[in-house]
Amino acid sequence: MRYLCYDTALNEEYTLIRLLQQYPRNISLFSGTDDEGIWDAAPWLFEVETDFYALRKKDPLIRLDHCILFETGEPPEEVIRFLQGIFYKNTGEGPVYFRVWDARVLLENFREWSEKDRQTFFEFFDCFYTEGAQPGCMDRWAPDVKRGLVAEQREIGSLFPEERGWEQEEERPLENGKKEASPGPPPVSGEDLPPPKRRRFFIE
Repeated sequence: MRYLCYDTALNEEYTLIRLLQQYPRNISLFSGTDDEGIWDAAPWLFEVETDFYALRKKDPLIRLDHCILFETGEPPEEVIRFLQGIFYKNTGEGPVYFRVWDARVLLENFREWSEKDRQTFFEFFDCFYTEGAQPGCMDRWAPDVKRGLVAEQREIGSLFPEERGWEQEEERPLENGKKEASPGPPPVSGEDLPPPKRRRFFIE
């Protein structure tokens, strides 16, 4: 399975709400922590089977900067548990977060991890992806022989089946022979979400 890790604090609430509408299998990475109610600034995990970058083609307000796509056979509950073990530390002064959900932070700090931690990471995840420099491509990150990281460029089309969702308008025939456009994306609304708690602090 592939899980999109989305940083709301970086990319903001509008895109979060769009993702919540598009991918119903989702969970906040703060789930079960003291900051579970901070939905509007929390990192989120979405189980994805389609090209989420395609959302930007129809809506220029969509932001997906520095997201990570994790690949593993583990269910979402185990992915949450594993990632929280990396980034969440509950200290006497309150929770402290290491922003491993930001692709820049993960890539910059991975080589500083202990050999055991690097090995454990890739025993859990088969690999992970970040947005590539070339349009339509992602970088697939996997361990090298020294437990560092090596990237291989992959076309996004090879990762996801080609499907037509609400972000791609299509026409439907009517009984009288005319055609009707698809209804398009569902309306954006944050009314069903609870009022967010206030974020406290993070560390880079």
